[in-house]
Amino acid sequence: MVLALTISGRALAQEGTDGAGAALPVLTRIAQIRALSQDGGALGYRVQIRATVTHFDQLAGNGLIVHDGELGQWVMVPPDPRSVGTWAELQAGDLIEIEGRTIRGGFAPNVQPEKVRKIGRGTIPRARSVPISAMFTGRYDCDYVEIVGVVQRTWRASDSRTTRVMFAEVATEDRVVRATFWDYAPEDLTRFIDARVRLRGNVGTIFGQTEQLRGVSLFAGRIRDMVVLESAPDPFSVPARSSRNIYNYSSAGEVNRRIRVRGVVTARIPGRPVEVSDFTTTAIFRYVLNVLYIKDATGGVRVETEQAPDVRPGELVEVAGFPGVSPGKPILRNAVFRVVGVQEAPPPVTVSSPSVLTPDHDAELVRMEGQLLSVLTGPTERVLVLRVGDSVFNAGIDVSQASGTDAIRPGSRLSLTGVYAYQDGPPPSFRIFLRSADDVRVLAAAPWWTLRHSAVMAGILALGASVGALWMRALAKRKRQEYLAVLTERTRVARELHDTVEQGLAGITLQLEAVAGSLQTAPEAARQLLDVARQMLRYSLEETKRSVMDLRSQALETRDLQGALTNLARQMTLGTRVQAEVRVTGQPQRLDAAQEHHLLRIGLEALTNALKHGEATRIDIELAFGPAATNLVVSDNGCGLRHGERAEPGAHFGLQGVRERVDKLGGLLEIDSPPGSGTRLAVMVPVRATGVPARANGLW
Repeated sequence: MVLALTISGRALAQEGTDGAGAALPVLTRIAQIRALSQDGGALGYRVQIRATVTHFDQLAGNGLIVHDGELGQWVMVPPDPRSVGTWAELQAGDLIEIEGRTIRGGFAPNVQPEKVRKIGRGTIPRARSVPISAMFTGRYDCDYVEIVGVVQRTWRASDSRTTRVMFAEVATEDRVVRATFWDYAPEDLTRFIDARVRLRGNVGTIFGQTEQLRGVSLFAGRIRDMVVLESAPDPFSVPARSSRNIYNYSSAGEVNRRIRVRGVVTARIPGRPVEVSDFTTTAIFRYVLNVLYIKDATGGVRVETEQAPDVRPGELVEVAGFPGVSPGKPILRNAVFRVVGVQEAPPPVTVSSPSVLTPDHDAELVRMEGQLLSVLTGPTERVLVLRVGDSVFNAGIDVSQASGTDAIRPGSRLSLTGVYAYQDGPPPSFRIFLRSADDVRVLAAAPWWTLRHSAVMAGILALGASVGALWMRALAKRKRQEYLAVLTERTRVARELHDTVEQGLAGITLQLEAVAGSLQTAPEAARQLLDVARQMLRYSLEETKRSVMDLRSQALETRDLQGALTNLARQMTLGTRVQAEVRVTGQPQRLDAAQEHHLLRIGLEALTNALKHGEATRIDIELAFGPAATNLVVSDNGCGLRHGERAEPGAHFGLQGVRERVDKLGGLLEIDSPPGSGTRLAVMVPVRATGVPARANGLW
């Protein structure tokens, strides 16, 4: 049969992909539908099948599953059930004909009906006996099967107004299967727990949005169709066993039935309500898991129950529950309990460092010592993180019982009394459940000066050292800048003295020596030489005054070249009838310090000559900035230079100084002075990076 389904599925898949717009075949058997993939079902094959209803929720009008004698098929609820014919009147055992199309389902292809016609009564197929492990392969989805197991838990959805189905967990020899019943009575929620039953129904797949199998269920339908093989006994009439005898070897083994134990409550942990949305049924399940730890003469056991844990440590209880295997000791699930007395609480077991991590301590009341690492507080629980030897573990306590535990400083050594809960790995670990703040005792408080304080202090010191280093660096930089400024000014003054005073005095000395040599023999020549010496002395005096003025005002320290020229021109023409104007063209920019200084002195020299020698009434100073050169042009309307002044180097010492400065800047000098038509002095200086020393090359 599996081979036939495979061949049929391949043929349908091939037929569905042969050519665009090719007609799809009509499917008349459920086996043909089941042979489709999810993508194949989404193609919308026409369906015409005749089958028997094996499940239908007559109250909700949904959950239709049909069986044609070979396989079962899920049929979707039509958008308008009245439009398809017979729908609301359907019931299990009806023989019907369905016309419709295949659609993509939540796990496997489904049928969307367009017409449903009741033919009569059919025959319910013989239920198949399929291992639960085989159902988990998904191959038997919607098949009609029979299972035998023990009912361990029943519940209804929390939104029972929209989902009235009763759910039951049935433990088989393989696994636990979820069964659903749409027809039941309220007392059925309790009277079948721990009963051994036989159920027949259709296999349902529990899946999620990813269309992947998560579990299996059984659509059982009506409670009256369930066969009780062994009735549920009174839970507290079951023979009592010690906790040590749960899941010990016996020839019969455990058979998923309740067992009863008797012990003293060592701890209770109230659960928090949890709501889970079930994608398959669209129902919402509300579950509250409460935990009790009890101890008898042979050991401790963990009890999981939905019953309100209205007990206190020290009370003697009887518990009836279904045993289960855990990484530590066996546990009792879906349990009920009753208080039968009060007994002295058992003493805790002392646990030391070498044997702290072992499943043998699971469910036992223990006492251990450890060092507190940190305290974490959540909405409902406070967690103490401790270390014992090489093991780090959590100790949890309900926030309502944790008064004062938040004041314990990390690093303190504590003694804890609580219930040990072993947790499987990887890596394995354990947790301690504390019952109240009295279970926590401080053996040695942590010193005030902790590692955290040391880290904070180290951070503060590091920050202070960084700030101090930055401050010292800034101070050193400022001192260095001040020293460089003084050194630069000292160098400038020395250069000025060398270029003006020293050279002038040397020239005067030579002239005076010449006068001394010719005074007796050539008085007229001596007089001319004395006049030259007098002019040189006057020029040197003026240069010295200019250097002192520049040293005092530091015009270029607070202004750019344009501003310095404008300020000096205003000062020199103040109180005279001469008008001096400074114009700037191009994009103004700061030049090299030497360039700005020499250009300022050149402009000052030209301005002085125009005022003292040219008899000018108007002086124009133009400063032109270009990408490759800077031009300074000084022109006046005076009488111009006397004949031969430009050609004779010793005739006018100011122009000679201008030539020397231009030569140092590597620039070009042009002087145009026709007699009686004023003077035009133009200097072109190439642009270079700020701070680069001027280079003398003699080109002008």
